[in-house]
Formats: sequence, C-alpha cells, structure tokens
Amino acid sequence: MRANGYWQAWRENARRRGVPEDAVAEIARRHAIRPESFAILGQAEEIKDPHGKSFFLLPPGISGDDARAATLLTYVLNAGTDYGKAGRRPADFPETPYCAAEVERIIKRQNANRWSYSRDVRFVHRNGGRLVTTPNGILMGVGGNWLQRQFSRRGGTTWGDIFMVNGGPLSDPAERLRRIVRGSPDLDRVLHHEERHCRQWAAKGYLGMLGGYG
Repeated sequence: MRANGYWQAWRENARRRGVPEDAVAEIARRHAIRPESFAILGQAEEIKDPHGKSFFLLPPGISGDDARAATLLTYVLNAGTDYGKAGRRPADFPETPYCAAEVERIIKRQNANRWSYSRDVRFVHRNGGRLVTTPNGILMGVGGNWLQRQFSRRGGTTWGDIFMVNGGPLSDPAERLRRIVRGSPDLDRVLHHEERHCRQWAAKGYLGMLGGYG
C-alpha cells in the first residue's frame, strides 16, 4: 500500500474505533504526521491479525531509525490495540486511551530504549531472526541462531522495546511471525503485558533491568 493509502486507513481505523476527529487532528498536528510519514510502512510486509489490526514484517536490512519510525507509525495507524475490548476476557489493567499524549509517551519510551533500535534490530537480523512492528508500539521477534536464542527464555523475553518470542530453532522465522499474528486472538493481551516491561526498561535503564533479570 502507498503512503496515501495508509493515511486513509488511519482515518478509517479511527472512525471505526470511535476515536474523535479532534483527537486524530491533534495527533497529526503535535507529532507532524502527514501522508508521506507512512511511506516507511510501504517497505515492510503488512500482516493482519484476526481483529483486522496491522503488523509489519520488517526487511532484514532496515536501519534502527527506520525501525523505530515504523514501530511508532504502526501504533498510530491502528488507532487502538483491542486490549480490554468489550465482550472479551476482563483486562488486567485499564486500557490507555488513544490520544496525542499516548503517542508522546511511546516516543519518550522509544527514546529511553533507543539502544534496542540502534543496536538490537541489527543484532536480531544479523543472527537470523525477524521482527514485526505491533499495534502496541513495540517490536516482536522470533528465530535466530544459537547466540540469538540465548536472549529469549520461557515464553519470551523483552529487551528494551523488543519482545523476543522463545520459538526454538526455526527454518523460517518470518513465517512463524505470520502465524503468530494471524492465529493468536489474544495476542493483544500478551503485547500489552510486554509493553509494560518496555516501560520498565525505559524507567530503570539498561543496567538496572539487567540487575533485575540476574
């Protein structure tokens, strides 16, 4: 899809989710979101979850800055995460309203965890893993060689802004990510939980969180 297409999709997603028009306008104004801003998403493969939300499989050669921009714009585009949606299992935490202030919070968290974009995006790709941007404004990854897999325990481990799923050895990590996104109705709950860990990384810093994992 072209950048203008994602711009229109953003507006349609917001209308469908009942986001007020003035909230969308404020996001665009405060954070300089324009049709061309979404061009970065055109470099990635869009994957839809069972609720119609968009995830983007990043190309292995993407830069950390572009990965960071694509991650933020994936949050903006979806205009909501479905966490705490009516008629589903009760949420563990209140859902954060979609608004310009929440976009600002994610930007600040990304800045605090900037090492996970400048260093770790390249590290994951160089070691055979793959990454998708998520509607929660974080990255999710799977796969990789033996070295890469040491950074994911139990169901998965969050490092900065990257949640690495523990999938074991995989011949096609990109396909595994497609299956996770398309076949996990409650993925939004998992990602909401992991985004809270991303906040912890931002608050405690790299060394502070490593001490907690130790």
